[in-house]
Amino acid sequence: MKIRYFSFFICIFLSNLVFSNITVLNGLTHTYNGRSGQVISGEVILINSSSEEERVTFELNDAIFYCDAPRVFTNEETHNRSSNDWFKAELMDVVLNPKEKFVYRFTISIPHDQELRGSYWTVLMVNAEKPIKEEALTENIGLNTKMRYAVGLLTHVNDFDAVNLEFNDLQLGAKTADTNANLDITLQNHSLFIEEVLLSLEVYDQNGVKVYEGKSTRKKIFPGVCASFKLDISMVPEGDYECVLIADAREEYIGTNISLQL
Repeated sequence: MKIRYFSFFICIFLSNLVFSNITVLNGLTHTYNGRSGQVISGEVILINSSSEEERVTFELNDAIFYCDAPRVFTNEETHNRSSNDWFKAELMDVVLNPKEKFVYRFTISIPHDQELRGSYWTVLMVNAEKPIKEEALTENIGLNTKMRYAVGLLTHVNDFDAVNLEFNDLQLGAKTADTNANLDITLQNHSLFIEEVLLSLEVYDQNGVKVYEGKSTRKKIFPGVCASFKLDISMVPEGDYECVLIADAREEYIGTNISLQL
């Protein structure tokens, strides 16, 4: 079984990507909202910034997430929220001329099943490589010059349910010579939809005075799995504190109180 490991943050959530001489102009995360039976049209815009031809091929992978293992991209496994079968495109490879801008168009056909609800996703792998010329085939060189990146196609189907997040684990990471003191938080998503979560931490001293407030970057948490957050608390002096930890998703808020001893 071949499973391809990638940094999901790098491959999916960067807004502008350059690899080889090909640039993805319209981002690496494409999010759609639709209802049962709807056909959604999408596009990935590429440009060949070089002065040479570039061959680009496309294929679908599934992105599989876990709470206790790395995320993987694979074309040999699937999951119950895969939208691979909903995807259709007219072509799966193209040669871009020098400086050519190309719009790769596709559709996502949501099944007519009225019971469908939640987030579904697939990953469009974009492979860029120079065209293999006849002399390269003869001399057996230049056949492995290939770069691969991913475009996430996320589809929210029908009405959203309530946000359902749970704080699974909180650990205090001590300050070392190489790292700041951190609060390490694991959050699990029990809903049917992908949630984009922002964590905020308010720290109060024994007199009830707020001494610190910190925020995480917003992070996607896929249905049924976990995400880890790290909040820097190195600015908080030693002492005993009461804290409020709040998760914000879709402007719904879930909080917990914690005691902190530094």
